[in-house]
Amino acid sequence: MRRLTVLALLCCLSACSTSDDTVEDLADRITADLEALPGAKAVSVEHSADMDHRQRLRVSATVEDKAKADEAMEIVKRDYWTGTGRRVEFRVRFTSPAGAELVSSDVRFKLGDLVEMERKYGPRSTAGELDPGR
Repeated sequence: MRRLTVLALLCCLSACSTSDDTVEDLADRITADLEALPGAKAVSVEHSADMDHRQRLRVSATVEDKAKADEAMEIVKRDYWTGTGRRVEFRVRFTSPAGAELVSSDVRFKLGDLVEMERKYGPRSTAGELDPGR
């Protein structure tokens, strides 16, 4: 009986997983693209999720200057738009080699951003979307 209880608990916990392969793939893609950016170093992209399935990515890197930080932010936006239909919250921090903060923000995409990203990158990916058609 005890084994059945443990087995039922394990099945329940595995069904309630907060992991999301599409967001983990997105994190890998952002990492690879930022590492390929000339002058970008110490690239780190960490994925976390809550029990309510909110997905978060913490992105950081050292870049040469503000222009490179803006280019890196554009990579994050492009990869997000074309990589997943899931809502993802971002915390982005790009610093100079001397440690000065060039960009640091919680990224929240507004309607104007979404319109601009669709114009630049085409239709949004629907990979992993929980609520199709939103």
